[in-house]
Amino acid sequence: MPIPHTAQEIEADLLRRIGSSEFPRGQRLPTYDELAAEYGSARRTVARAVEALKARGIVVGVRGSGVYVAEA
Repeated sequence: MPIPHTAQEIEADLLRRIGSSEFPRGQRLPTYDELAAEYGSARRTVARAVEALKARGIVVGVRGSGVYVAEA
């Protein structure tokens, strides 16, 4: 059973994974539900982490499609 993570920890880990090209530019991130299961956290906690990355311009949301790593 995974240990629940805070939004800040999830944000930092997603940033690390993006920086290491695990999630390259233009790639769609897993869904909030998939990330919540992976991190053992609530969907809302994952959403807060992703929203923080969106605010920094690291990822972009595409309505009806998902969240993608920003191209530039």
